[in-house]
Amino acid sequence: MMYAFRQGLICLLLLWLPASWAAESGWLRSPQNDHASVRLRADTSAQGETRLLIDVKLENGWKTYWRSPGEGGVVPAIAWQGEMPVVDWFWPTPDRFDVAGMTIQGYHQQVTFPLAVRGHTPDRIAGVLTLSTCSNVCLLTDYPFSLTASQQDAGFAHDYAQAMGRVPLAQGLTQTLIAGARDGELVIEAQRRGGWTAPELFLDSVEDTDFAKPLIRVDGDRLHATVPVHDSWGEGAPNLRGKSLTLVLADNGVAQESQLIVGDAPVTESARLPLWQVVLMALMGGVILNLMPCVLPVLGMKLGSILLVEEKNRHQIRRQFLASVGGILISFMALALLMTVLRLSNQALGWGIQFQNPWFIGAMVLVMLTFSASLFGLFEFRLPSSMTTRLATYGGNGLVGHFWQGAFATLLATPCSAPFLGTAVAVALTASLPVLWGLFFALGVGMSLPWLLVALRPGLALRLPRPGRWMNGLRRLLGLMMLGSALWLATLLLPHLGFTSHSAAKESIRWQPLSEQAITDALAQNKRVFIDVTADWCITCKVNKYNVLNTDAVQAALQQPDVVALRGDWTLPSDDITAFLKSRGHVAVPYNQIYGPGLPKGQALPTLLTRDGLLETLAKAKGETP
Repeated sequence: MMYAFRQGLICLLLLWLPASWAAESGWLRSPQNDHASVRLRADTSAQGETRLLIDVKLENGWKTYWRSPGEGGVVPAIAWQGEMPVVDWFWPTPDRFDVAGMTIQGYHQQVTFPLAVRGHTPDRIAGVLTLSTCSNVCLLTDYPFSLTASQQDAGFAHDYAQAMGRVPLAQGLTQTLIAGARDGELVIEAQRRGGWTAPELFLDSVEDTDFAKPLIRVDGDRLHATVPVHDSWGEGAPNLRGKSLTLVLADNGVAQESQLIVGDAPVTESARLPLWQVVLMALMGGVILNLMPCVLPVLGMKLGSILLVEEKNRHQIRRQFLASVGGILISFMALALLMTVLRLSNQALGWGIQFQNPWFIGAMVLVMLTFSASLFGLFEFRLPSSMTTRLATYGGNGLVGHFWQGAFATLLATPCSAPFLGTAVAVALTASLPVLWGLFFALGVGMSLPWLLVALRPGLALRLPRPGRWMNGLRRLLGLMMLGSALWLATLLLPHLGFTSHSAAKESIRWQPLSEQAITDALAQNKRVFIDVTADWCITCKVNKYNVLNTDAVQAALQQPDVVALRGDWTLPSDDITAFLKSRGHVAVPYNQIYGPGLPKGQALPTLLTRDGLLETLAKAKGETP
């Protein structure tokens, strides 16, 4: 109450002062906020309207807000005294800042807001400007003012034109511009002749919707922006389809304000592939998973289960391998169910993301240790006789165990990103739910094909050597493989416990954090960019690291002064890296890409790197023939 009384008293005093009839308010400051100064000016020289300017000066480190502040903030506003006609407030192109962990849209240092009063304007213009300014703390300050419009200020027209020059235009920047929505994301695609230099995107507020920081990717004259979306409570994402959206796109001093109706999100390039090609990729990717190092321990266990059978026959072997096929297929269906639940709950989707969960890793460690101990002969599984009889009757000589072998093979295959797999999974996770389930089933069939081959041709297994003393050595070998897998899985818990992963001492590349802005900045400096998105749980990443990235030739090439090495770590959940991968049509690691003067659009590298291929692409990015 006292504050309101004091502000009202100040307004009355201002009305009595001769200065209140001046064409400008002078620089106003508040005893409650010495970090900002404001000034208002008015002019009637334009026919049919009165023009005003609000000048704001801020100390270093302080910001104020745009008309849509972002994730937090208060919009500048004026409470007019007396009756006022319609007032148009124009907003210069803002900047983006991170304040207290939130992304905001606003201004720093100095900004001038132009206003236009259309219709009859009172001789005396008075009111209270409310301005929010923020640094580590935020201050909401009132500035009472009173002034009269004048035609005597020769510099006003120049200042007003200059301020309007910073207001976005209605057209002139883009040739095409579309907005689309999918679960948890807004996608903006734009085309500009001549390409993009350092584009920025600012979004107006939509009811019950908060927009996070956009992730922008430039591909020649095309811009692709992905914006995470959630409701005002930070929970589920609202449906933006069919809603009106106002946005500002800016690049190199030119800005355009546009209003769009949000449709369905544009599909990625990989999703434009014919479905039959994607299904074929899923089948081939599933087959190749059997050759990845992460599946070898389970394949060894499967081999051992056959060798340890004293009397082998075709019928028994066929049933055992068909049981394992069932385990593989049902596990892939379980993964499809998991991805469906994650999509419906607007959570991150990706291949192998369960290895970002410490509870899942811990459970897998216990399972692998149990099997390892059993193979070493420390104990054996002994079920009650009644249960053993039931399993033998309905399961056919312990078929349940063979089923779980297939299931474990699937789970241990997920840290591997085999060739063709990334494209198939990327399409599956962005397609309709029926297509998602169909492609995951195709992945399961692909991984099952070698197992089905043995089921169809049991003679392949019958050609194995007869049981003998050598089998004790095989049990120990399989036990060591299982133990090694368990120890490797245990190391994946270290980041969850606050320990940093230990990189090889041989590696001497100066890695920088991955971001779209870092790519843009490097390209603006005519540099080459090498991108490595990896994770501690990714076996294929380890293979690439030790076979290619840590070789002397590659280390030397990535340390060249014109090369910027960017690394994204997906060991733990990261919305930024998830969005980065999805913007490129990928949902799996490893992911490697190279940009440069010779490759301005960027070139993605194969899942399994080769030294020569990497060096040739890096040389190509420089614009020179290797």
